[in-house]
Amino acid sequence: MSSAARAILGVAGAVLLLLPLGIGPYPLRVATVIFMWAALAGSWNLLAGYAGAVDLGPVVYHGIGAFVTAAGMVKAGLPFLVSAALGGAVAMAIAWAVGTPTLRLRGAYFAIGTLALAESAKQLALAWDRLTGIPLTGGSAGVSLPLSAGYLVFYYVMLGLMTAVTAAAFWLRSSRFGYGLRAVGENDRLAEASGVDIHRLKRRVYIGSALVIALTGGTAGYWLSYVNATEVFGASITFQMVVMTLLGGLGTPLGPVLGAAFLTLVSEFLGTRFVYHYLIAIGVIIVGVSLFAPAGLSGVLDLARRRRMRVPA
Repeated sequence: MSSAARAILGVAGAVLLLLPLGIGPYPLRVATVIFMWAALAGSWNLLAGYAGAVDLGPVVYHGIGAFVTAAGMVKAGLPFLVSAALGGAVAMAIAWAVGTPTLRLRGAYFAIGTLALAESAKQLALAWDRLTGIPLTGGSAGVSLPLSAGYLVFYYVMLGLMTAVTAAAFWLRSSRFGYGLRAVGENDRLAEASGVDIHRLKRRVYIGSALVIALTGGTAGYWLSYVNATEVFGASITFQMVVMTLLGGLGTPLGPVLGAAFLTLVSEFLGTRFVYHYLIAIGVIIVGVSLFAPAGLSGVLDLARRRRMRVPA
């Protein structure tokens, strides 16, 4: 990364840290939503964008984080941050147990396996109280959490999660670990034949991704003061993570951030003006970006930067 890019990112970080001092509740909420989706999409991008493993079940860890955080706060009376950290730890342990066998699957088999895992997790959460006799998920009724204290804590937690994921993506671009991971993404059989421990690399990223997704899920559950299995394990969450990453640029550090900001702002703008038809407009926009900018918004910005730097003959 060039010194100019570092300076720009530093200024952007400082602005985001001070932003709550100069905006009202609505812009603060929108910014928090952008950070939340950027953290989720960025976590998905670490595995799919760099290792080439398309995970269609990341929502498993979103739901685990939400329910463990809720249980910690409601059942054990733990503070939010302690409960969220516990949710992250549980998600990492489950990700290790699940990822060890499933990450040995390749291509469509891995995608289908993780999709089946997500649906199984949702059904288990819905039936948990009835099957085990342990009141945890509330079945279809869900679990209510204490009312939150305001937007500010969620703003900074989501900002921190987005920053952590983005920093990890930048690190993968230049580290030895990242080179190995990208080799796996380009040709995993060749990488394995060259001596790269492909399963260890993918498992580490999978576990790290699960941690951030679980922390985000737990934070979102407390923010909304309600956790329901159908929602926190919903396929629509995975869908938005994938779409935002592809819109912003798969395998790029800032792609998920750009995609999350773009789709959230467009949804907010159109949703207030075309209440009944805005989803159609969003679909048209997504198709248009996919057709005319297959590398995503980050690819468009990179192309514009190269053209600006081109010296005329």
